[in-house]
Amino acid sequence: MENNENQAVKATRQKLESIRDNLCMKYGEKGARRIMISAAVATVALVALLILFFVLPVRSISVGGEVTMFNEGEIIEAAELSEGDSLFLRSSWDIKRTIRKNLPLADDIKVTKTLSGTVKIKITFDDVKYYTKVDGIYYAIDSSLRVLDSNESRAKYSAYGAVYVKLPEVRPLEIGEKIVFYDTVEETDTEGELLYEVKDVKYYAYVTDFLSKLEKSGFLEQADGALLTEKYDVTLVYADKYKIRFGSIAELDSKLRVLFGILDEGSTQYADKVEIDLTDPSAAIARPDPTLDLDEFID
Repeated sequence: MENNENQAVKATRQKLESIRDNLCMKYGEKGARRIMISAAVATVALVALLILFFVLPVRSISVGGEVTMFNEGEIIEAAELSEGDSLFLRSSWDIKRTIRKNLPLADDIKVTKTLSGTVKIKITFDDVKYYTKVDGIYYAIDSSLRVLDSNESRAKYSAYGAVYVKLPEVRPLEIGEKIVFYDTVEETDTEGELLYEVKDVKYYAYVTDFLSKLEKSGFLEQADGALLTEKYDVTLVYADKYKIRFGSIAELDSKLRVLFGILDEGSTQYADKVEIDLTDPSAAIARPDPTLDLDEFID
């Protein structure tokens, strides 16, 4: 073992001497010495930079942009970054990717670093259009039913104009994933018998179709809640005054045009509560109903 080590050292020394001799022949003794010194200095500098690269710590983290729905602490936590971490061990791209994974509502993210140890995060967020409630927790969702955020308080979303949506029974929700309706997943008892009728995923397409159309219709801003628990009994609460029955979403474009005409005509504007039935858009009915209780549709 020792002989092998001695041979390796000897071979290395001979190689270095050969390099030095070649440099001397080409550049002379002084020139070769200058080159060797420069190479040594460059090697030391490179090693120092590599050490600095991995050792230089994060000394401070600053957050700019939108810090209303999510505060600085939540954004830093979503970045999975702490003071004392290596400044360069994680790239800016990786930090952005982590934030986007933990905060799907994030729209534009910029991450910059300084040699003084500061990480700067500038972030903006998409608007929350809809939210729902599952097992006592509120979840921000989009029209495709992707889960964007969760919170114990509805105010985090309702304060920004998000519309409350009541959905059919769903499986446990996961941030960043789409909602799965409960009876689209097969379950059997110990004897292999189905516990319930399993529905095709397409059965619930009416939910995303309605939410997408509502978002583009111009009615979203004053909408308060949408009842989507039944495929053929879709209902919208609007302007804290109107209970609008769509029935199914068949002919939804026509129903929305009729709704616009009823509201634009103005005959119901002086009533406190109004029920509008658009089940048959060719025979729509709008009638004042002071006893109408809309609270059941708003959580």
